[in-house]
Amino acid sequence: MRDKVLIFGGTTEGRELAAALSAAGVQHLVSVATDYGKEIEDSFGEKNVIVGRKNADEMAELIAGEVFTVCVDATHPFATLVSTEIKKACEKTGIMYLRLLRDTGAKIELMTASNECGFDKEIESNCRKRVMLCNADVVNESIQIVTCDSVMSAAKELEKISGNILLLTGSKDLKSIMAEISDKTRVYARVIPNIESITKCEEAGLRGKQIIAMQGPFSKDMNVALINEICASVILTKESGATGGLDEKLLAARECGIKVVMIKSPESRLDVSGCDVGASAKGYSLPEVLEKLGVDKKRVKSGEIVKESNSLNEVKDNIGKSIILAGIGPGDARYYTRELEDALENVDVIFGAKSILDRLDKSRVKAEFVPRYMGKDILEFLNKSPNYKNPLALFSGDISLCSGAKNAAKVFEGAGYGVHTISGISSVALFANRLGLGLEDCSIVSAHGRECNVAGYIAETKRLIILPSSCAHAGEIARTAFTVAKINDYGRNDSVKVEGFGGCGDLKIVIGYELGTALERIFEVSEDELGNKLFSPDEKGKCLMYIENKCAGETPVIRGISDDEFIRGKTPMTKEEIRAISIRKLGLSADSVLYDIGAGTGSVSVEAALLHPDIKVCAIERNDEAVELIKKNKEKFCADNITVIKGEASEVLEKMALSETAENTGVSVEGKLLIPTHAFIGGSGGNMRVIIEVLKKMNENIRIVINCVTLETLTEVLSVIKEEKYAEPDIVQVSASRYRRVGEYHMADAINPVYIVTL
Repeated sequence: MRDKVLIFGGTTEGRELAAALSAAGVQHLVSVATDYGKEIEDSFGEKNVIVGRKNADEMAELIAGEVFTVCVDATHPFATLVSTEIKKACEKTGIMYLRLLRDTGAKIELMTASNECGFDKEIESNCRKRVMLCNADVVNESIQIVTCDSVMSAAKELEKISGNILLLTGSKDLKSIMAEISDKTRVYARVIPNIESITKCEEAGLRGKQIIAMQGPFSKDMNVALINEICASVILTKESGATGGLDEKLLAARECGIKVVMIKSPESRLDVSGCDVGASAKGYSLPEVLEKLGVDKKRVKSGEIVKESNSLNEVKDNIGKSIILAGIGPGDARYYTRELEDALENVDVIFGAKSILDRLDKSRVKAEFVPRYMGKDILEFLNKSPNYKNPLALFSGDISLCSGAKNAAKVFEGAGYGVHTISGISSVALFANRLGLGLEDCSIVSAHGRECNVAGYIAETKRLIILPSSCAHAGEIARTAFTVAKINDYGRNDSVKVEGFGGCGDLKIVIGYELGTALERIFEVSEDELGNKLFSPDEKGKCLMYIENKCAGETPVIRGISDDEFIRGKTPMTKEEIRAISIRKLGLSADSVLYDIGAGTGSVSVEAALLHPDIKVCAIERNDEAVELIKKNKEKFCADNITVIKGEASEVLEKMALSETAENTGVSVEGKLLIPTHAFIGGSGGNMRVIIEVLKKMNENIRIVINCVTLETLTEVLSVIKEEKYAEPDIVQVSASRYRRVGEYHMADAINPVYIVTL
């Protein structure tokens, strides 16, 4: 089965399913209840999201309107009313309903709730004799738990327990719970940080410090800190499994020696012997849902699915463990923070790149040094070496700026570790201090180990700090900067031209080498010095660059390059007036990927590429002479964000559509094929239908702008739109005339009328 799937989500399981479907190329739409839910989906890269609570009729209308054939209910286990509405909508529309279950499993036996806990006989009879603690270590006798079948019975139990109450069940049932609590001043609630949740807290009678608005997931240590802060004597939680942070809550309660009241999951009803008597038989695990949707698991590669946790066994093994991720600063020990110095005295193993470990004073630091800096490699080492209890991973500079600590934190948090971070002094801050710069006046760009349109940023940024990959890379960037300074000042207003623009006098390049060390050098670079290499070929030191371009920022916000500015041959070119309207119709944004089909001289490609340094353009052209013209214009305008591909557009696109990498196409970021968000078709070579169909196959939401010079081309485009039932197009016919002087008169020189079709 490979149909369009509707996911009612807002949960971890829903996000993992959506990510798996994206990786496998299965069309889907995720429906969440709130704007906050959409923000979470967006942060995980989900593009197909709609927002709003819906009843069964509204759900049925959505299903029928989008022609879904499968509906997956991935809502929260306690959202039983929503699940009921989803089932009704599926029955009404006749589509398949699949319930995606959360794993709350029964693994560990706990002590029976006793009278010492303050639980009377009547309440005790309603409790399970065995409670499941997913993936946790064996719990000692100090934990005191009672489980209840409903929110109401749990609230009544809370009323019987003296002391402060910490509610960890969200905002949905606050009113019902608070109605049973006589002294409302002893209640505190942790909810997600959005207006809706806080409003529900206030409506339930909570005020000020009683409302704790935070975004999870929460570690055991975070829960312990919160319990101690409010002096809680009991927590209320739902049986939400590892995904809902149940382990961390119970372990925190055990450490603090407080009671736990837990509401049983509707999907895992257990009788007193621990046997399943509930609804889980009608649901499916994530692998089972994927199998029913016909997803080929071989196509869902590891790393392509957004995982919010590692394997259950691995998380179980790592509960209670922690690691410190710290920035060591830019140079020697003078730039260590006091917090880092304290950490170095207490750790037993230190990870980091060899160049970083070499900077440590081994006579003062007694820990073992391990030259690993990738999160997954460090985790692998620690899993094989359980004797290390206090690990520290060091990263250069400050961990908040272009640091490997970001990915390492995800690895360890997903593996169940508590992660503590220590900021360091950034080399960028030190560099700015040395130069007397205010960082608020500068832009910072990292080209370290990543693709970056440095030329584009240099052209439009007056004060720019760049993090290069190496000293040799810094030399390449310097050459690029001087090239940018020499390009023609196209599109500039004569009234704001800078004196002498066109040479390198308005460009200043400063390099900071091995900042904060005994080898520190800061020097200005001239164009003449580039002939004598800035650094020796085997130079391994680190450096930063500061580039000041006085001419940047003078280009008009709405750009326009005249036809005369382009290098031209016999190849037809989209005229200036048509380009202006076509690019406006494209509606490009900073993260757009534009495919220019039949690129000709590259005029559209160049103008689009110069709109923003982060726009990526793929110019596809079959004519040899035209390909060379595109490359020359790319070089002339320093449009490094253009990739030129020679070939028949229909064949090139079909090859891309079947490829998962850009190995043979060159259109990539870190080897991954760039899926087009926009396309401009200036020439189709008679393959208009194939080109449009393949583009739509690559991205069903792509925005396409087509220039039609002949009625036959327009007719073909309209035929494809009608047959494939695409949305109604926007069609504009443009006729323009330029006037040229002939003797004493100005005569009109008409440009051929062009139909501009947007779909």
